[in-house]
Amino acid sequence: MLNNEVIRIDRLPVVQPLNHQEEDSLILEWYEVNRTIIKRKSMAGRMIHLDKPSSVVLKQGLVIYQDEHVVIRIFIKPCTCIVLHSNNMEVVGLFCFDVGNRHLPIYMIDENKIAIAYDGRLFPALQQKYGSSVTLANYRLNPSQIVNCYGNIYQQILKVKG
Repeated sequence: MLNNEVIRIDRLPVVQPLNHQEEDSLILEWYEVNRTIIKRKSMAGRMIHLDKPSSVVLKQGLVIYQDEHVVIRIFIKPCTCIVLHSNNMEVVGLFCFDVGNRHLPIYMIDENKIAIAYDGRLFPALQQKYGSSVTLANYRLNPSQIVNCYGNIYQQILKVKG
């Protein structure tokens, strides 16, 4: 395949077992995973035109293209995040309320850490309110970690209380 040839993707492949194909990645920022059209070069220089099907969530490691020569996967770049370290559900709820007006997605990193993408104006306010419980760290914000109002957060609460 020539590097100047455009790889058009409008549906995901049925992933076949790998047979020494070259591994390539389409690098995305956390906020790009919901875009419907992505046009850019892969890490190896292949021009990609991804017309994302509406039912597909672009997650870390997802195979978006495969042929006998190459496998192309999604790579979500880690970014600077504001992280709340707490196992107190009241504190977590207040933090989510404080962040809510910014319309930033909240990610559950593990059972005691939630994160949002860094916001320079929000960080000092959160740090002032929550003290050392709020820090900065680099994480890969994967869509599977997004906290939904009536979805995964309820399941996580049950695990903690379980």
